[in-house]
Amino acid sequence: MNKLFLPEAAPILLRVDADKNLAPGATFGPVIRSVYIFECCTSGYGSVIINGREFPISPGDFYILLPGDTVTHTASETEPRCGYWCALDGPGIGEVPASCGISASNPFAPKELFPALLSCMESLYKMRNETDTGSEFRRTAFIYTMLGELLRYVQKSDTHVPIRRAIGLMETHYNTGLNVQSLADSVGLERSYFSTLFKNTTGLTPHSYLTKLRIQRFCALIKSEDIPISLAAEYVGLDPQNFARVFKRETGKTPYEYKQTLSVNKTDSPLK
Repeated sequence: MNKLFLPEAAPILLRVDADKNLAPGATFGPVIRSVYIFECCTSGYGSVIINGREFPISPGDFYILLPGDTVTHTASETEPRCGYWCALDGPGIGEVPASCGISASNPFAPKELFPALLSCMESLYKMRNETDTGSEFRRTAFIYTMLGELLRYVQKSDTHVPIRRAIGLMETHYNTGLNVQSLADSVGLERSYFSTLFKNTTGLTPHSYLTKLRIQRFCALIKSEDIPISLAAEYVGLDPQNFARVFKRETGKTPYEYKQTLSVNKTDSPLK
């Protein structure tokens, strides 16, 4: 299909797959991804560990894993979980979890949404190998349906509007001199109130959110381009002088160690 038919800002489905026949007690991770993972559990049990905090997973759970977080997946020793997952990226994706109050400290979607979200995931999985004209549109339609179902439960409050705008600015201008003050000014809020509102909505301060976003863009950049670490850091808006310390604090590795793992282990990727 000619993908030029799709709007440039459309969400991108990077991969969709099913977790089936997992070995009892199986573990995957820790891994730091540069994309969004939407996942649902249809049967069995397990857990997801996000930045050191463990969340039990059971049937009927739908959760979203955010870029830049350190994640480990586990399966129960007696009843390993089954389900579906997909990797998404693209402008505006990050606004949806933030608007719904989904964050690293609260990764779950409302339980009421599970049947509708599962239906979309099953449809994406069934058509994963379709390449006919129009297949990309159909996949994108199911992605938009998932996002729409999530946003259906957003509180009807104007307080979400400036946060969505701020996240949109971060995603499109992360490699500029953007900072907390300029974000607050852009959305028309006083800085301290903006910071409090942002953290209450996303679970992160604006500075932490922007730093994580820049680091995940850095990781994506050095995976796709053979460029010096300092140049990549500067390109994504990070101070090269403090970058190594910040990167180690966020990921547990130095930038050099991370780049080395990419060259040694070619299977290391943002996907499961």
